[in-house]
Amino acid sequence: LLLLAWKLNIISMGDEEARSLGVNPEKIKLLLLVLATLMTALSVSAVGIIAWVGLMMPHAARMLLGPDNRFMLPGAAIMGGIYLVVCDTLARNLTNTEIPVGIITSILGAPYLIYLLRSKGRAAFGG
Repeated sequence: LLLLAWKLNIISMGDEEARSLGVNPEKIKLLLLVLATLMTALSVSAVGIIAWVGLMMPHAARMLLGPDNRFMLPGAAIMGGIYLVVCDTLARNLTNTEIPVGIITSILGAPYLIYLLRSKGRAAFGG
């Protein structure tokens, strides 16, 4: 996926611009869809479902690192790993019993979703 980050940058400019720069957007979109599906399936099969990480970290990485996918994709992966380590540490140490890490990610993720909807919703729909 990282090898296709520059093509993803080109496609983000629009299909016509991508074609004019020699990139076939339909072919790349299909390849990216297949790769993202396989990566998601592999991750979930290895560690199970942990909510909110896939929503929060790409948005946070884009806010911190900018829109260039060459930096944003590895940044989101690193930030997701750090976020899960922090959440797992909190889940193990907050009480005498171990809390499922999904609860901690949901407690942090729900307010973040509301923030994203309020800030990005205003930008998208006005108001």
